Amino acid sequence: KHGYKEIKTPQVVSRTLWEKSGHWDKFKDDMFTTESEKHDYAIKPMNCPCHVQVFNQGLKSYKDLPLRLAEYGTCYRYERSGELMGLMRVRSMQMNDAHIYCTTEQFADEFRAVNEMYLKYFKIFGFDKFSMRFSTHSAERLGDKYVGEPELWLQTEDMVRKVLVETGVDFVEVADEAAFYGPKIDVQVYSISGREFTIATNQVDFAVPKRFGLEFKTRDNTTETPLCIHRAPLGTHERFIAFLIEHYAGNFPLWLAPEQVRLLPFGDDQADYAEDVLAELRKHRVRVKTDTTSDKIGARIRRAETDRVHTILLIGQREQEAGKLAVREHGKGDLGARPRDEVIADLLNKIKTREG
Repeated sequence: KHGYKEIKTPQVVSRTLWEKSGHWDKFKDDMFTTESEKHDYAIKPMNCPCHVQVFNQGLKSYKDLPLRLAEYGTCYRYERSGELMGLMRVRSMQMNDAHIYCTTEQFADEFRAVNEMYLKYFKIFGFDKFSMRFSTHSAERLGDKYVGEPELWLQTEDMVRKVLVETGVDFVEVADEAAFYGPKIDVQVYSISGREFTIATNQVDFAVPKRFGLEFKTRDNTTETPLCIHRAPLGTHERFIAFLIEHYAGNFPLWLAPEQVRLLPFGDDQADYAEDVLAELRKHRVRVKTDTTSDKIGARIRRAETDRVHTILLIGQREQEAGKLAVREHGKGDLGARPRDEVIADLLNKIKTREG
């Protein structure tokens, strides 16, 4: 839909690639490294240099840009044991990561499109409170913390600033917090408890493309180095899930709940009816289970409530004979018995429209 090419790159990457990108000098202590046949390797902590290699396959023209490369995969970082914290700080992380290679003229539209993608995600998940933090470099730390390209720093920071102003997005500008290769946007969201999370990033990279000699032919048949936008709309999925758990306090809306529906047949006589309902819901990809344990129905209801199952469907003799389902919703209690087809249609509609 958005014009990305999905790719898959190796998990183990030669040290020479990390040295060339600059990541080895900055992050080698945060990498898992290994040696084979007298060569050093690292399990990749990020995808940037690998995507550069994909760009470098064949000559590129301005007609090939923007080139949007996306990879849904795993990265690994050596977090010390004392730094690990549940889903918030992990060593193996899943990311929907992408790099967009574009011309200077295309930059504003591409950067704006990424920000709009973020806003779309926030609307889907119901995040009403968020802010964007625009991190810039410090001139005093060029060549140390930041790549020593003063003109490119000022140029790209000005480009990002203009996009943010033009789109009317509220942002805070923070000096000396950029990535070593360029300015970045960090999106801060706030859970119901008021805790702040960095949930997404949108970064400009002018250093790595230049280090790897990335080039494309312009309309005038000259060569230029493309800009690179590095985006991860939901950050690492582990951290994002941790935020969702805190944000909803475990009480997920129906469409997002890990277990959307639980069926509770009163006894063995209702087992076949429950199995029919289970099969129909699963046919529509509803996340549903059946609790047929020997516990009394009250205990099974309490267990489902404790498990924060969104919707409980109770099936007794009366419901079975009438072709109905008794509905109980977490946090609302009993909602009464209704015809089976009506209950299922209502559940499917709420999931599709992300209501309830």
